[in-house]
Amino acid sequence: MRFCKICGGILLAFIVACFGVMPATAADIPEYRLQVSPVTLDLTLEPGTSSSDTFEVQNTGSKGYNFELGVTPYSVKGNDYNPDYETETAYNDITEWITFSQDKGRVEAGENQEITVTVNVPEDVPSGGQYAMVYVQMTREFDDGSEESGEQTTTGISVNQRAGIVIIAEVEGGNTRREGQVLETKIPTILFNPPITATSLVENTGNVHATAYYTLQVFPLFGDEEVYTNEENPATLTILPETQRFNSISWDGAPQLGIFRVRETVTILDDTQTIEKIVFLCPIWFLFLILLIIFFVIFWLVSRARSRKSTSKHTAKTTEPKE
Repeated sequence: MRFCKICGGILLAFIVACFGVMPATAADIPEYRLQVSPVTLDLTLEPGTSSSDTFEVQNTGSKGYNFELGVTPYSVKGNDYNPDYETETAYNDITEWITFSQDKGRVEAGENQEITVTVNVPEDVPSGGQYAMVYVQMTREFDDGSEESGEQTTTGISVNQRAGIVIIAEVEGGNTRREGQVLETKIPTILFNPPITATSLVENTGNVHATAYYTLQVFPLFGDEEVYTNEENPATLTILPETQRFNSISWDGAPQLGIFRVRETVTILDDTQTIEKIVFLCPIWFLFLILLIIFFVIFWLVSRARSRKSTSKHTAKTTEPKE
């Protein structure tokens, strides 16, 4: 019986080793799935000229679909950078300059279709940043051959999938202003749970986008050998003109308990700020335990002091001379 169990275990291990990682089956692939690549196009423009770039519409589903293209303004709201595709500003004029190699098309399952985006820049455009979002949206085809975008109906396929490509462009010229500053950097002194996180707020006061760089270094309390750093690959974020952006950067592999020296460095354009703090990382139950121990130590010391005082008084009374 034991021999049979051993043989069965070996057979099971062999099956898992051979077939444990199974390829995706047709049932695992959704019928309709729209993707685009890349998700950002970075363009340099000159007044009175045209500039082009390409992206791909990718069908990673099991059925073909029709699609259509469009363009909307792109901006952000608040320092958390919530995207805004409706508000029009002087930085969204590019939406009127964009044309496509085709406005609609069809892509079959497992295939890609390349789209060329052309930006025709007027001659009298001021220098600075311009931002838009190109969207690709599925359409459904009805029995009569007509198409419509929108929610699911009883006819045709469900269409609510949309993918976007953000256009980040700079119109070159003599009036370009590149100005920015780091407003604040913060590192908490006590953390009850990992990760160790540092935050910052940067501001772009120029008229063209800028890149902010974020570096986090973690050292032991005593010593200069880093236990974590992203110096070789700092985090980067695009900061749009006349906006402020909040960001956090973390060491996700931090332990539950420890004391570290944490350093954050933030750079935007010519402004760099560095902050360093000692961070206590401990679970809240551990903090309560320490406080409880401190309470009992104080209670014991006070009780002992009172006991000694009481004993001293009793000894003094017993040693007084009798009349």
